[in-house]
Amino acid sequence: MKAFVINLDRRPERLEAFRKNQFPFPVERVSAVDRECGEDGCTLSHLSVIGSQTEFPFVVFEDDCDMLLGWDVVETAMSQLPPMWDALWLGATLYKPLKRYSRNLFILRNAFALQAVIYNSKRMVDFILKNHNTPHGQNLDIFYYKEVQNRFSCYIVYPLVAGQRSGMSDISKKHQDFNDEIIPRYNQHTDNANKLRRHY
Repeated sequence: MKAFVINLDRRPERLEAFRKNQFPFPVERVSAVDRECGEDGCTLSHLSVIGSQTEFPFVVFEDDCDMLLGWDVVETAMSQLPPMWDALWLGATLYKPLKRYSRNLFILRNAFALQAVIYNSKRMVDFILKNHNTPHGQNLDIFYYKEVQNRFSCYIVYPLVAGQRSGMSDISKKHQDFNDEIIPRYNQHTDNANKLRRHY
C-alpha cells in the first residue's frame, strides 16, 4: 500500500514526531501547501495528494497522526470490509452514535478529522475533486462530513487506531490537545453501539 504524510516545510519537528509511528511500509513525505489560512493549505494539500493517485488503496496521514495501536489492528479490520468499499478512517472526531458493521468496523457518518484515511475508490476521489471548491469553499472536514460520508461506503476502525498528537495547530493558531476530545467522543459513540449489539 502506498502511504503519504502531509507536512509543512517549516514544521520539521512534526515530521520527526510522526516518524516515531511504526508502519509495515514506507511513508512518503509530501510537502504541504502553506497558506496564511491554515484550513486552505490543509485542504489544498489533501486534494493534491489524493488527486495524483492512480492505484488503490492508498493511505494519507497528517503529520500529527498519533498511532495508538499497531497496524495489525488495521489489517484485521480491512479483512472485514465489504468488496466495494470507498474509504476507511483510522480515527476521527465523532458527533453521533455509529452503526456497527462488524467486530472491528463501524459505518462512518457525522465525523470530522482526516489524520489517517485509507482511500479505495476513484469514484469517491473524483467526486471530491469535482465538487469541492477551494480555497474559499467549505474546509475539507466539513465537506467530508456533509457530502462524502453520506454518499459513499465509509468505515472507521474499531478500536480507535489513530488519534492526533497535541501541539501547536497551524489551523487554529493555538496549542490543542486533540485526543482529549477524540478519544472520549469515540468511546461514547461506539460504546453505545456495543451495548446494543453485544453478540459481536
